[in-house]
Amino acid sequence: MKIFYKLEELEGTCYIEILPGRYKGNCWNKESIFFEEETFGYLERGIEMEFSKYDHFAFNEIPKKVWEKILIRFDSIIELLECETKQEDLKDHISFIFQSTESDFIQHFEENCNSLSKLIREFKEWIRTQLQNYEVISVLGI
Repeated sequence: MKIFYKLEELEGTCYIEILPGRYKGNCWNKESIFFEEETFGYLERGIEMEFSKYDHFAFNEIPKKVWEKILIRFDSIIELLECETKQEDLKDHISFIFQSTESDFIQHFEENCNSLSKLIREFKEWIRTQLQNYEVISVLGI
């Protein structure tokens, strides 16, 4: 689980792009960060709960006020991940794009909870930094 900060790090095209600002007709922007589709899937439920129009396959322009709510929701998810949480407690808070993703996550549950917590913290920090300069942050789907 990681965030990709440079285009040169990417292999293939199955990435979710997070673009500071509005979508302007271009993907693969240098100022964007990227997640592998499978990894970003863990975060999507938290986004969907605050931004009901979210679409995994679309270009989603999410306003600052909504991102602030998403960040609060991410705090709750981090808290769950860092407590002695049971697998079933997470199902309402994180999602799995592929069936194999869920079984892989469960197989190394504690390690994956720690990794996901760190990833969400890193993502939150990046979002907060971007919100200082932008009123919208876009999630460009597959």
